Order: sequence, then C-alpha cells, then structure tokens
Amino acid sequence: MKNFTSGALLKKLGGLALCLSFAVAAHAQEPLTLEKSLELASQNNVALRQARYNSTKADINVRRNKYGYLPTISASVDAYRVNGLTFDNVSGQIKRGNTTSSNPYLQGQVVLFDGFAKLFELKKARQQAQASAFAEQQAEIDLETNVTGYFLQALVNRESISITQERIKLLEGQLDKMEKLERAGVRALDEVYQIKAQLAAEKSNLITHENNYRQAKLQLVQEMNVEGNPEYALQMPATPQEMAMELPQEEEVMARALGYSPLVKSYGASLEAAKSSLKAAKSNFSPTLTLEGMIGSNYSTNILTDPENGNLSTMPYFDQLDLNQRKVVGLSLSIPVFDGLSRHFDAQTARLDLRNAELDYISSQNQLRQTVQQAYQDVLAAREKYNTVVANLEYTQRAFESAKRRYELGSIDFFSYMESLNNMNKAQAELLQSKCEFYFKKRILELYQG
Repeated sequence: MKNFTSGALLKKLGGLALCLSFAVAAHAQEPLTLEKSLELASQNNVALRQARYNSTKADINVRRNKYGYLPTISASVDAYRVNGLTFDNVSGQIKRGNTTSSNPYLQGQVVLFDGFAKLFELKKARQQAQASAFAEQQAEIDLETNVTGYFLQALVNRESISITQERIKLLEGQLDKMEKLERAGVRALDEVYQIKAQLAAEKSNLITHENNYRQAKLQLVQEMNVEGNPEYALQMPATPQEMAMELPQEEEVMARALGYSPLVKSYGASLEAAKSSLKAAKSNFSPTLTLEGMIGSNYSTNILTDPENGNLSTMPYFDQLDLNQRKVVGLSLSIPVFDGLSRHFDAQTARLDLRNAELDYISSQNQLRQTVQQAYQDVLAAREKYNTVVANLEYTQRAFESAKRRYELGSIDFFSYMESLNNMNKAQAELLQSKCEFYFKKRILELYQG
C-alpha cells in the first residue's frame, strides 16, 4: 500500500468523510474528518518531514555551488618573538638577542578555468534539488494513499463487526426459540446444539474482526503520528455517484500519469544529475588556471626610526606596515599528471552511477504503469461488482426472510437456514467492500494524474 493535495480530497471522493473521535481530556471526544486526518499526517508524519528536510538541504547545496564562483579571500595576522641568533627577513640582517616580528596579509584567489567542473557541479546540484522536490511530492501522494487506505480498511472491518453482531443477535433469538421448542418436545436437542456451535463460531469471528478493526485504526494513528490510540467514529460514505460515470480510456489515464508522476520525474532528475556528475568527474583531468592576488606587509623590532640621525627607537608598528607594504598579482596553472589513478577511478564510478540511474528511471516508469494499470482494472471490477451486488442484495434479503420463516415452521433444516443467512451477509460485505475498493483505486488514479 506504501508505494497529496489533500485539500481537494473530499470533493474528489464524492462526499466520503471520516468522522473520528478521540479522547482529548477527561473522556471528551473531538470529531476528526478525513481531511483533518490528512492535515495532521502532513504536519506530523516522519517520512514526509524527512522528505521536506532533504528538499531544503538540496536547495542549500544549490546556493553553495552558486557562491563557489566567488573568489576566496583569507586574512592572516601573526606575531613572533625570537631570542638568540636569527636572520631578520624584514631588516635583512643577522641579529642576536630579542627580535619581535609580524607579517599580516590579505590574500584572494579566483579560479578562471577548471575544465567547467564548477559548472557541472552546479547543474548537478540543481538537478538533485529537482529530484528532491519531486520526491517530496511523491511522499505526499504515498502518505495520502496510506491514510485513505487505512481508513477504508477500518471501515470494512467495522462493517464486518456490525454484520457479525447482527448474525449473533439472530442466532441468539433462534437459540431461545429452539430451546423453548425443544423443551416442548417439538424440536430435537441436536438442533439446539447446532445453533450453539454456530453461535460460538460467530463470537470467535467477532473477536477476529474487532482485532482487525483495532489494528487498522492503530495504523491510521501511526500514519498520522498522533499520540495515543484515539477512539474513532467512522461515517459511512454515501453511494458514490462516480460509479455511474464512464472512466477515461486506459491509454489516456496512463499518458496523464506518466506526464505528471513525481516519482518518474524524480528519477528523471536524478538521471540528469548522474550525467552532470560524470561530466564533472571527466573535467578533473583538465588543467586549472587560477588568478591570485595578495596585499601584505611586515614588522620587526630591528627596524629603527632614524638611525642616521641617532634616533635608535623602534619604528612604530603601523608606520612599518605602511612603509613595508607589498602587492602581488599572479597566475597559477595546475596540470594534473598522476595521482594514483584517483581521477580515473572517480570517472569509472560516475559512469556506473549513470547506468544505475538509467535503470532506476526505467524501473520507476514500469512501476507506475503497473500501479495505474492495476488500479484502473480494479476500479472497473469494483464498479461492476457493486452494480451486481446492489441487484443481488435485495433478493438475498428476501430469500433470508423467507428461509427464516420456513425454518421456524420446521420446513427446512438448520443448514439451509444458515446458507441463506450467509448469502445475505456475503452480499452486504461485498457491497461495502466494492464501494471502498472503488473509492480507493479511483483515488490512486486521481493522485497519479495530478
């Protein structure tokens, strides 16, 4: 079921609503519609939140690559004190004693050419950001599909509970009558035991349906990521008007799905990112031309203010920086010769990543086709089954009422009576199941067509 635009869901479902109630304070209950449950799931679901974070992180990576075109600038300020014999680079003398020196500078660097590596890395980042955005949309679709599916499954399970409870009520009524007739000597004791055995089996089925219902509700709560296990009151959907409408041709539905699918677009963007990654790996074989510039100065305690006129005091720090200022501009060409075949292996790995991305893209298209084809056929089958069951349910109900009267009069046996009851209950369950199946599969088709 796992592999949303939830605002229009109720309109598309033709009036389907989920009215759930859960304890919020001191036994108080708050109704929860399907639209509200989708809103809570959108806010709290962990997988969807992770997909959003990944999309934001990919956008940050795009900005990082854009700013990679800007020059890099660094500044440095240092201070050294040497005691003993040393060569002072500032004064150009060998000095003995204490010497304090400083060499502050500001340096910048900009890459003029790198084989278009930065360009390909930027393209790759943009394509990965697109893939992440489409993956977020697909996560929304998956979440809406799961929430709707768990709700409808819980609805089916709850209806099974209702049907089983009605069966138990009928059997208990029959048991009471048979016991009275047996005591009067009209019916045999084995008929009483047959009803008791069937009643015990139905109570066991009731426990199973109740467990299934609780499990479906728990899955719904977990998908919404709300705390606790709230009690729900599900509202039965009205008879779907869309069942009488003609569906578009399967080819038309498939074309829309392939054109819209965020899953396919995500893998398509990842494929383009893999192509850019291979180009970036190949560009690492290219020389790199860099423009560099620096402005700096230096200071030393061995530089005196005016030794020729007898002023032997150390020239002030900022006076020396102004006097000793130097500016450097240069071009640097770096040519890769040999690095242990590291670039060669990077290119091979990128090429294999591209092949895998191609296969993932093809696989996503195949997966979408299979999902849409199956959903389309299920919608047709559910509609046909619904129309058949609607016509059949009335007759099975009449047949059961007739069998019930005949059984009470003793003209048919218990097994014929149970067969009639089973036929009616089967038609009731099939009616709801086909209705829910139609809603769910129709919703899948709508989600995958946008």
